[in-house]
Amino acid sequence: MISREETFALIIGGGPVGLSLALDLGRRNVPTILVNQGTVTAQHPKCNYSNTRTMEHFRRLGIASEVRRSGLGADFPRAVSFRNRFTEYELGRIELTFLKESVWPGPEYPHNISQLFLEPILKAHAETQDGIDIRFGHKALEITMDEDGATVLVEELKSGARYVVRAAYVIGCDGASSLVRQTIGSKLVGENGSIVRNFVSGTMMAYFIRSPTLYGKSRATPAVLTWIVNHDARGFIMSQDGREKFIVHYQVPPGVDWQNLKTEDVMARMLGPTADYEVLSSGPWRGGLALVADKYSDGRAFIAGDAAHLYTPLGGFGMNTGIGDAINLGWKLAAMHQGWGGRHLTESYDPERRPIGTRNSQIGIHCAARKDKWHIPADINEDSPTAEKSRASFGAFIAEDDRDEYATLGIQLGERYFSPVVVPPTESPAVDSWDRYTPSDAAGARAPHFLLDEQTSVYDAFGFDFALIAFAGADSEPIEREAASCKLPIRTVRSAKLDPQYKHLLVLVRPDGHVAWSGDRAPADARALIDRIRGAIS
Repeated sequence: MISREETFALIIGGGPVGLSLALDLGRRNVPTILVNQGTVTAQHPKCNYSNTRTMEHFRRLGIASEVRRSGLGADFPRAVSFRNRFTEYELGRIELTFLKESVWPGPEYPHNISQLFLEPILKAHAETQDGIDIRFGHKALEITMDEDGATVLVEELKSGARYVVRAAYVIGCDGASSLVRQTIGSKLVGENGSIVRNFVSGTMMAYFIRSPTLYGKSRATPAVLTWIVNHDARGFIMSQDGREKFIVHYQVPPGVDWQNLKTEDVMARMLGPTADYEVLSSGPWRGGLALVADKYSDGRAFIAGDAAHLYTPLGGFGMNTGIGDAINLGWKLAAMHQGWGGRHLTESYDPERRPIGTRNSQIGIHCAARKDKWHIPADINEDSPTAEKSRASFGAFIAEDDRDEYATLGIQLGERYFSPVVVPPTESPAVDSWDRYTPSDAAGARAPHFLLDEQTSVYDAFGFDFALIAFAGADSEPIEREAASCKLPIRTVRSAKLDPQYKHLLVLVRPDGHVAWSGDRAPADARALIDRIRGAIS
């Protein structure tokens, strides 16, 4: 007989997105089961960068400091290197210190950490949460949806035992071939990698290697990211531990079957003929993607992360966008569990996150198309004064041409939501710029960071609930009263001085750090405001 059990939320998929959602729900005391087909966390590197916004989310979840202690150390050079081969000539270099403005617009800087090291941190913290049940080695086989939730058939792979989970909500963080996406009839649309470019398009091969001597042979200061540019190879290499582990991404030439590649030939082209290495794992992936699901939800089923969008990884927005999905959804599911969420609240997930998914899909394609126009000198590998001059000229050009791939603060912090649970602002929104973040307290925008005192970020005062920022003695009582009458959890954060990034004396911030409403005084009908932001009215 097949056993049955019940939970409020069932997450399918235990990568960074699924684990972040589980941790967020655990912090909010929402009963959750997570099933993941794999038996262990990632063993082959994928994501290598937690951007500023993701680190802000990790800060609220209480893990930012631990994340920052893992991955690449604080003293590791934050730079991008361009080389003909890893152990030969450096063509140019971008020092990423230019990203650190005189006044950083957030409480957290980005951090370089591989999924190899991030997933165990997320999993360990999620497993400590009461009511959170993390099950690796369990595969979801079949999903049946109805008005009240999902019935999911699951198999424990080791024993072959099958059981049924009945969940009020099911969330697919289950990757490119998502069962949940198939169940809700959603399709990925956009660029599918069929356009062949000279960089990061078509079939790519990823080799996870160990090479203790590689840095010693490279003739240059290490870098977080190294682009390999020559006539025999186009690709990139990312440091995993700052010492001996690297992920090597090689673009398979058109017409070549990746299964026929000889590893020693690829490594000679990418690393140089004198490099010593050990391949720990390898596999193909598809470059040139800008795919976004045509719907992110249907009733009580949702998709997030790679289940909802697949990107060319230039700029590093795949995982980071997925974690944004999880954070957007977590508090809304908690609201439904706690009883104060209205019937329209979870409906806001699609109109808020799908436009962000589409927006963030474009930078990878933009960067690949720009690199496609690079003209590599014929003598790039030669040892001669003429070749040295060619390399210097070409390197100076590509180091300048490639800078917009890394200056993406506007994308990271400038995302803005427009949905029925955000009160429309009266002023025009700021221009959405990829490279420049414009702080705004307009509804839908990320609440600007500022310090309440010499050390305390306003973000640390928000907590896990709604927060009402009250500047300069503004009257917060009407909003507080109506929130209490609806059992909407809210805390008031007072600041005696209006921060210059803010235009309004009262700013109501959602649990995901986005502004729900702003004004100089409470609206005449404060109850209508509360009902709108909790999804009780549309």
